[in-house]
Amino acid sequence: MKWIALLVPAVIYALSASHEPGSWDTAELQGVPFILGISHPTGFPFYVLAGYVWSHAVALDTVAWRMNVMSGMAVAVACTAAYATARLLGARRLIALTATLWFAVTPNIWSHASRAEAQDVAFMCATLGLYAMLRWMKGDSTGWFVAAFALCGLGIAAHPNALWIFPALIVGAVAGHRGAARQRARAPLLVALAAFVAAILLYAYLPLRSAYVVARAVDPTQTLPGAGGGIFWNYNDPRRLDGLVRELSGSEFQTPAYLAASFNPIHFFSAPLTFLTDARAQYGTVGAVAILVGLVVSWRRDRRATLVLLLAAVTGLVFSVIYPNESDVERYRLLVPWVAVPFLAALAPRRFAGKPRLTDAFHALLIVLFVLAAAWNVRQHAYFFSHAAGEGGRWVIDAVRPYVGRNDVIVTGWLDATSLAYGAYVDGSLRERIVVSDNSLRLGLYELWARRHRVFVLLDPHGTKLLPGAQDFARIDDYHELYLVER
Repeated sequence: MKWIALLVPAVIYALSASHEPGSWDTAELQGVPFILGISHPTGFPFYVLAGYVWSHAVALDTVAWRMNVMSGMAVAVACTAAYATARLLGARRLIALTATLWFAVTPNIWSHASRAEAQDVAFMCATLGLYAMLRWMKGDSTGWFVAAFALCGLGIAAHPNALWIFPALIVGAVAGHRGAARQRARAPLLVALAAFVAAILLYAYLPLRSAYVVARAVDPTQTLPGAGGGIFWNYNDPRRLDGLVRELSGSEFQTPAYLAASFNPIHFFSAPLTFLTDARAQYGTVGAVAILVGLVVSWRRDRRATLVLLLAAVTGLVFSVIYPNESDVERYRLLVPWVAVPFLAALAPRRFAGKPRLTDAFHALLIVLFVLAAAWNVRQHAYFFSHAAGEGGRWVIDAVRPYVGRNDVIVTGWLDATSLAYGAYVDGSLRERIVVSDNSLRLGLYELWARRHRVFVLLDPHGTKLLPGAQDFARIDDYHELYLVER
């Protein structure tokens, strides 16, 4: 059954993965691992390193598709962890499997599993870490305890969102030692914390790789005075201390302030409310009610394990609510539908008093309902399987290519810059172009670059109708105008 829980979601996600580069963060996370580059804060070193190996070992189709599929595989592993967790808490195989398959095709999970996301790898590590902690709490060896913290550290090295399961692991460590684990040897806490720190030290990749990129002049923006570290290759130039601080902290997005605010008790009430609304958004009203009932049943059966799961799902929700610099907040909430799997599976009673036939009938009813719910989701979101030619960021690559030649500079906002950088640095469709992401329109700087390069600025004419010091060069579409900076 566990192989079905892995393979069915993996096939669904692979079939719904696009073959073209996306835009925004997606195009960056499709391309940066392939060239072993440095992405936007916090750099996501484990994701980049794993993606480098994956995108070169799985030499099929486009690089974009490979990285989309890697994220899908990560979420498929998280599906397997959901199944295993439900089984660990006493669910029958078919109950756990059908609840897992329903989870796998909920809209938030499916949409993020079909495209490149650093959060998907962090999500996989977090779910495996929670499963490992529960295994230890149930009486298995201390190796599971160490693995839980190591996986949390790896998750943080993929994306810091995995940090939010750390309190749940601490609660599990305390509750497990006080409960079933009391008679066993004391868990090697220092070893577990050392494994946690060792995994986080993957962030050393950032300054080391940055120094190499600069020393070998790999980043083409190095020829542009004042450009700083270029996107894809050397974001924030973290070989320098100030650049490393910006890269690790996300200070340019005011992330530290919002992180601190998430510990303000005044915001805590938003977490359980968000859990309920998100459960309803993914499973529907009836499904959300079923999850709450299953939570109560699970609590009565095993309070410690239920507390760990619930705490892991809820802790990070406060930050996702108050952080304003995120246009896709749902990717911070992947654990909410995941913990629903063991809670839904808990709805199946282990036995009705002295009535095995009634128990079997109720189990069969739940299985049918879970399958029907999953089938309904597949039908409602079948468009995930459809991909138009030239979708995503491919169109802007093709549209700009006739106007911008080799050794030219293209300056544009982040949304399109990542697509263009994919064409310039990954698949060669914009070979030898230099792409700069800049929303500030620093024309004085561009004029300096124009002494050695032709410099184009691609922007939305609705937002900026006139660009002093540049001539209107070409209309790409109603929302993209190409300007040439005058020398």
